[in-house]
Amino acid sequence: MSKEGALTDDLSHAALLSNVAVLYYKEGLTQSEISKRIGVSRASVVNYLRQARDTGIVDIRIEGSAFASTGLSRKLCQKFGLEDAYIAPSTSISAVDPAAQTKLVAQVSGMAMFDLLQPKEWLGVSWGGTVQLTANSFPNRPVSGLSVCQILGSMSSPDLASAEDCAIQIARKTGARCYTLHAPALLSHEDLAQKLREEPVIRQQLNRFANLTKVLFSIGSIEDDTLMVTAQMASKAELAKYKKRGAVGILCGRYIASDGQQVDPDLNKRLIGIELDELRRIETRMFVANGHRKLDAVLAVLQGGYATHLVIDETSGQALLHL
Repeated sequence: MSKEGALTDDLSHAALLSNVAVLYYKEGLTQSEISKRIGVSRASVVNYLRQARDTGIVDIRIEGSAFASTGLSRKLCQKFGLEDAYIAPSTSISAVDPAAQTKLVAQVSGMAMFDLLQPKEWLGVSWGGTVQLTANSFPNRPVSGLSVCQILGSMSSPDLASAEDCAIQIARKTGARCYTLHAPALLSHEDLAQKLREEPVIRQQLNRFANLTKVLFSIGSIEDDTLMVTAQMASKAELAKYKKRGAVGILCGRYIASDGQQVDPDLNKRLIGIELDELRRIETRMFVANGHRKLDAVLAVLQGGYATHLVIDETSGQALLHL
């Protein structure tokens, strides 16, 4: 091939990458829609978008190395039976500024979750600091026919917006229909919780969990500054009691041990939200984790089989391999 011909081919390929990038990032088409429009496979579209980022045609404000730790991702998938693992880079800044690291993990999880969504799906959304940042980082692009559900009852904390805000944010950015859960996450008495569940409006909202095809969640700390305490769902004395019984983290309002099993199943009688068995039945379950502080809890989630997809910072991902 002549130099002129090679140059022409290079320019044509660059134009193709630019066209795909415009359709995806500017026009808001899904990868499946783009594949149909230009007559290639969805895998080719994914590859074109990756090339567009790598060559600088698209400048996403997350370091390209965020998705480059393929060796680590593969090892995590093999060890924990995951379908995929997304690795946010750990930098020197991350070591001195944990908030910056958490924000980067959330940005990666927002992009990763969006890429997995398909038209007419049902997405369940939990609550927590990392989930809130993920919602804030979600792309402003519509997903046709998407429905978003809040999967844990309402809570509030001086440090975060209310629990329903995570679902509302994602629904607003994707143009989805949003279903919030109009009940407290934790009731003071079992009979009160049962009566609320029997209310037609609440029952209808809980029944929607059977529709969920994907879910986004994180794990709560068992330390004294956990959201369970700041949201007044537990006292420090109660935390100490659960620690003695082997709790290492809090998953969707439920205390779990190192093997992923629930420490106190009786707590379910006072909680309004998705059950852990229901969580496991959802086809795609994206777990967002960050920082060494929660590694025992992260491991418990993975060993309990709650996640199919993991988003984690590079340093913590490496540490998981050696636990």
